[in-house]
Amino acid sequence: MQKIGDTSGLKKIHRTIAQEAECVIDQNAMIEQQILMFHERLVTIIRPRNQSDRTSFRRVSNWLLRGIQDGAFKPKVLETVLRYAQEATSPDCRNPAAVFMAILKKEMGYASGV
Repeated sequence: MQKIGDTSGLKKIHRTIAQEAECVIDQNAMIEQQILMFHERLVTIIRPRNQSDRTSFRRVSNWLLRGIQDGAFKPKVLETVLRYAQEATSPDCRNPAAVFMAILKKEMGYASGV
């Protein structure tokens, strides 16, 4: 039971709303612009710790762009992948980038180096 004046529940709601806003991509923008927005939000959600992380994120962005252009994915996939990134950033996770890549492989069949 919450005590009167306890704002932890309210803070959690605000944090959830802010996280959800990070996942929204403007569907009216050109696909190249959507990919740039996606990449910027991805590196905001999961801060790259080294060059390998930056390369992996760039490859994921390029893979998604090709998939959308080839018709394998719809542009809404960008928001789904950003939600995967948020899922990978749980407080007890020591390497969010690795967890994110594992989720992509499991959920979307991503193969690095493509």
